[in-house]
Amino acid sequence: MDVKDTLVTGGAVLAVGTSSFVGGNAVVDKVNDGPTKRQDATVERVMKELAPYIDQRIQQLIPTQTGAVVPTTKAPQIDYRNNIPQR
Repeated sequence: MDVKDTLVTGGAVLAVGTSSFVGGNAVVDKVNDGPTKRQDATVERVMKELAPYIDQRIQQLIPTQTGAVVPTTKAPQIDYRNNIPQR
C-alpha cells in the first residue's frame, strides 16, 4: 500500500506543479503584454501581405488623363446697372 500511496501522491504533486507552471506562464505572459504583442504582430503581418494589393488598387483608381479643360466664361456684354432685365 505504501508504493500505491507514494505513486498517487507523486502524481498529484506533478499535476499541481505542472498546473502552477502553466498558470505562471499565463501570468508572466499577461504582465509582459503578450496578447497585445501577438495582436500587433498579426496586424503587421496582414498589412504586409495586403500592401501590394492596396498599392495596385490605388494606382488603378488614379486616372491617367484629366478631362477636357473647361473654358472660362466671358464677361457679360450687358451693363445691368443701366439696363434692368424684365421679370
